[in-house]
Amino acid sequence: MVTRVATSAQQELMMSNIRALQSRVADTMIQASSGKVSQQYSGIAPDAKRLVGLEATDASLNQYVANNTLIDQRLQSMETNTSQAMDIASQLKSLLVQATSTGNAQNMGLDSTAKTLLDQVGSLLNVKLDGRYLFAGSATDTAPVDLTALAAPPSTYPSTADTSYYNGDGVTLSTKAGPNLDINYGVKADEPGFEELIRSLKLVSTAVLSPNPDMARLNEALDVVNQAIQNIPNITAKIGAARAGLTTANAAHGEAQQYVEQNITGIANVDVTDAITRLSADQTNLQASYATIAQLSNVSLLNYLK
Repeated sequence: MVTRVATSAQQELMMSNIRALQSRVADTMIQASSGKVSQQYSGIAPDAKRLVGLEATDASLNQYVANNTLIDQRLQSMETNTSQAMDIASQLKSLLVQATSTGNAQNMGLDSTAKTLLDQVGSLLNVKLDGRYLFAGSATDTAPVDLTALAAPPSTYPSTADTSYYNGDGVTLSTKAGPNLDINYGVKADEPGFEELIRSLKLVSTAVLSPNPDMARLNEALDVVNQAIQNIPNITAKIGAARAGLTTANAAHGEAQQYVEQNITGIANVDVTDAITRLSADQTNLQASYATIAQLSNVSLLNYLK
């Protein structure tokens, strides 16, 4: 004989409410531990499309920043080496001024010094970063400078430009620094300032110094290195302009990312403190529901009549 007071419908309603509470507690526990509203887009259905778009924008901005940072590292290396080439040009000028003004050219070892400095310039312009030759245009797998291919300058002056040492191409590299921003960057080893420095060093390294120094050749080398000293800063300026453009672009991307990430946070993230408060309340209600079920399970007609 059935002696239970609670009806089947009441029992089922109570169990349905408990299952809903259990599901909510489980979801809130995940929210509190992950900080996310949902682990699936279906959990934020009204905002899912917008969130996907924001996440795609954020990923695109991250890629622009990463690419721009990588290119800036290449440009920084080029800037450093160009500065060192300028130092060599200044050093050569000082030596030539001394040689042509003191009458002591035969005792200064200018030819061997020039050969050493020429090799240094070649190394500076053949610099590699991440497997790429930086001064070769788009021929990044080819060493741009081959000093063995450079013929001795003629003995008639003024001398003319000679880029026979250059093995790169004539392409000026470009990067997409932003959605609507292309930046040309990089310089090549056949730039006038570099060519003039190499030619001046070649003039000195092939000069006759003893017993009678070839003063015409040394004076020509001095004229050419003065041209180099005028033109190398133009190379530095090109590099600096590209770096400034990349820096400006990344600053703009950073501001855009802040806005995008704030919106992503507003959609995808949950207030953990609020989630913990809701979790505590739901767990209390769930415990109370369990207790009620337990009490109802023990209620019989006999107990009721007592």
